[in-house]
Amino acid sequence: MLIRWVIFLFAGGDAGRLAVIATGSLVLMLLLPRKMPQLRPKVVGALFVMGGVFTLCSPPPLSAGYMVASALWLTIIVWSLRTRGDAGSASPEAGLPNSQRGLRRTILLLGSQIWLLSGIMPEIPHLVFPPPPVEINELLVIGDSVTAGLNDGEDTWPRKLARESSVKVHDASQPGATLKSARTQNEQLANENGLVVLEIGGNDMLEGLPVETFERDLDQLLTEVSGSGRSIVMLELPLPPFSGGYGLAQRRQAQRHRVSLIPKRQFTSILTTRGATVDGIHLSNRGQALLCGWIRSLFGDQLKSGSGSYHRHESRPRGPVKAN
Repeated sequence: MLIRWVIFLFAGGDAGRLAVIATGSLVLMLLLPRKMPQLRPKVVGALFVMGGVFTLCSPPPLSAGYMVASALWLTIIVWSLRTRGDAGSASPEAGLPNSQRGLRRTILLLGSQIWLLSGIMPEIPHLVFPPPPVEINELLVIGDSVTAGLNDGEDTWPRKLARESSVKVHDASQPGATLKSARTQNEQLANENGLVVLEIGGNDMLEGLPVETFERDLDQLLTEVSGSGRSIVMLELPLPPFSGGYGLAQRRQAQRHRVSLIPKRQFTSILTTRGATVDGIHLSNRGQALLCGWIRSLFGDQLKSGSGSYHRHESRPRGPVKAN
């Protein structure tokens, strides 16, 4: 349970939000009466460590510049709290006129608010997913083993979705797929139009592909997948600690190619649900069912209930197979 919670905390991005909460608590302490001198240093130290560790280790993702600025600003806040003194104390602030002390506090508060907003505002658009504005009749799936499963004939979420909604599903996902090899999947779908769902990039990240190469391969894939008669959505990658560069690269390319990103938080919650995976990554039958239900809820009324059709596209086409 603890391990799943820790994975969800970082991979889903909540660690970054906890960093903001810890820092915000430090800011609020600037307004509190100066009481409990024995407890205050311990509380300040705990909040400082929590804010610093979560900011540096979590991948919200935050830019490297923002993380450096965060560490510096946290240090300034803690230094200010430690140098504040009660009346008659020998702290550096004790000899300052009231007007200067008030100005100092105002500067710290305004600076902290700007810092917090700078960390929160860019993340807000990535917490929601606007469903496509038109009804979905055909779904084109490009993905790795999270989607394709580990065995032939596995009841994956694209198969389930075809049975539970009146949509024609074209599934080209392959186990072990990478951003580069996924271009072959797109070739199998070259004659198809509709909504493209991309669940790809995890293997590149886990293999330690340089971020620059990751972004270049993603750019090439999205360039080839884009086309007239198609719209594209992509599952945002759950990120382990110190992997924010991949998340930033994915967001940059999604914005460049006008691809809608499906927030990673819910996807991460599925991966960390008890019994949803067979090895922590690959989905069990329960996990596939949860992911199918999540996809249906995201698209809402654009997916009509009913019985559709499932067509499997292989690297060596054996002809589409219609699901029962």
